[in-house]
Amino acid sequence: MILKKIELVLLVALICVTNVAIGQFNIKVGYTGGFMKAPDLNRIVDNFNTKYDKFSDQLDQFKSLHGLELGLRYRIGSVGAELSWSNLTDNSDVITTLPTGTVLQDKWFLSMTEYSFGLENYIGLFGYGASIGYRTARMKTDIPQSRRKKQLITEESAFTNKFYLLFQAPGSKVSLVFKPYIQLPLGNINVSGFDQGLNEQIDASYQAVRIQEERFFMYGISILLYNGRQ
Repeated sequence: MILKKIELVLLVALICVTNVAIGQFNIKVGYTGGFMKAPDLNRIVDNFNTKYDKFSDQLDQFKSLHGLELGLRYRIGSVGAELSWSNLTDNSDVITTLPTGTVLQDKWFLSMTEYSFGLENYIGLFGYGASIGYRTARMKTDIPQSRRKKQLITEESAFTNKFYLLFQAPGSKVSLVFKPYIQLPLGNINVSGFDQGLNEQIDASYQAVRIQEERFFMYGISILLYNGRQ
């Protein structure tokens, strides 16, 4: 009985060692971008534009995000696992004249930073995959008299699911991969801080509704480079 258990352990160890030997690690780097559905966030933007109508330049809605994606992939045959990090951003500015005659020029920055783990299946040059991620949404605004520094207004996090297809263009040293995706939120993100910070610049007595939740559904594409053997 003991001998059989030892044989089983050795067999499992041999399989693991073989998988490591035939597997392949790849580093990925590239562009990711997408379109975003954020009705509650953009309702805040629309209400602000409607309430204060003396704009030289209205605040635009937040509809798309673009940025960098980095990660590691471990592939064994037709199956792969990935660890990824991405940071997508968008910005919008507003110029208006206050009742005091002062010109207000303000810029707002939305960023989405995400850490994720995914599994992929490959069928020739094509494939598909899914991942679960932890995404943090941040709203920042510029600081007067400062070109580089920004003031953090709100920061909220929630889990997400991403589902995607993939197409590979393999090379001898570097491969190009296209991944169209949809991203489904698993939790709500409170955007009341953005409402408060945006409006109190003009109306110091403004009080935002404290619970305004956004989900940030997204769809888009990642265009990535993978090094090494595929």
